Amino acid sequence: MSVAIRLASAALLFASAAALAQTESSLLYRNPDYRFAVIFPAAPMSKDVTFTAKDGTSRPAREFYLEQEGNRYSVTLVKLPEAPAVDRDIVVAAANELRKKGTVRFEFTNCYDPGVPGAQLNMMEANGQQLRASVYMWDHQLYITQASAQPGSQSALQFEQSITILDDKGEPLDNGRGSPPC
Repeated sequence: MSVAIRLASAALLFASAAALAQTESSLLYRNPDYRFAVIFPAAPMSKDVTFTAKDGTSRPAREFYLEQEGNRYSVTLVKLPEAPAVDRDIVVAAANELRKKGTVRFEFTNCYDPGVPGAQLNMMEANGQQLRASVYMWDHQLYITQASAQPGSQSALQFEQSITILDDKGEPLDNGRGSPPC
C-alpha cells in the first residue's frame, strides 16, 4: 500500500472519529465554586465525603460523581487552606492512595500547567474495570479524578482527559508560560 493511501486512510479515520465524538451526548460540567470543569457522560450528583490526608487526618471534601451502566466517574475536591498553595508531596500521597485500588499499567507524573503538579494513573482493578485517575493541586485545593469503567471505554477516556482547573474568574487556568516540566 502506498504512503499516500495510508495517509488518506488515517485522515478518514480521524475525521470519522471526530464526527462521532461530536454526535455523542456528553455534558461539560462547569463548577466555578469548586473551580473545575469536566465532561461527564450525563449530569453528575454531589455529596460530602472525607479525605484522609498524608498525615492521617480526615478532611472534608466534596465529590461530584456519576454511576452509569456499571461505570463510575468522580471528581473529588479537597480544600487545604493550611497547606501550601501547591505541594507536590500532597499530590504524591494522594496518588499513592489511588495505587492501592489496583495494578498500575501506566503512570505519568506531569504538570497540568507550569507550577501545578500532577499525576495520571491507568490501572486495572480486581473487578476487571480499568481505572483512569489523576491528581492535581492548585491554590490550596486537591483535584482527584477517577473513571472506573470497562477497559477501552471512550467516555472514561474523555472524562479523564477533560479535567480543567478553573481560575478565580471561572476561566480555564493558564498562567501563560507554556508547559515546561514542574
